[in-house]
Amino acid sequence: MNSEDGDNELFDLVGALGAGINASRDESLPLEVREIAADQADSAAEKLTEFKRRTT
Repeated sequence: MNSEDGDNELFDLVGALGAGINASRDESLPLEVREIAADQADSAAEKLTEFKRRTT
């Protein structure tokens, strides 16, 4: 993996994590949507951990 691809993957994962966290805390959204967003954030966090293992 070249540096640019790694950077893109890192930014995508961080963005997905942040979006999931923000949406999961947004009380104007239905509970089901917030739960899905929390699951998305959990998944992004796991992928970010794996990314770190692969790149360090």
